[in-house]
Amino acid sequence: MKLGKLIWYLQRYSAIYFLLFLGYLVLIVLTDRFSFQFLTGSLTFKLLSSFFIILACMHAFAGLWTIGTDYLTKRTLGFVAPVLSTYANLLRKIFEFFFIFLGLFLVIYYLLIIWS
Repeated sequence: MKLGKLIWYLQRYSAIYFLLFLGYLVLIVLTDRFSFQFLTGSLTFKLLSSFFIILACMHAFAGLWTIGTDYLTKRTLGFVAPVLSTYANLLRKIFEFFFIFLGLFLVIYYLLIIWS
């Protein structure tokens, strides 16, 4: 399977998971089982939330990677300013490094919050 197709599937299926997770949260709130302590102490909630955070980061990666490869090119940046076209690859790599670093930081941070 090609990488682009895999990323496309990842983004679509993660969006479906987000909708299902939201439905799970609404169901808990609407039933009389809702209490913040029950919710955050539940192993099910911790696992589903952890999976949500990881998928959200991967979903964002797919979108930001697409933006970087579509708009941070020699042709696109050269249209804005000819000088920028010579730095297109460097700017795209900096952009990718920044959102990968930020994504990993957020995943670790939120997982520490969920599991502590």
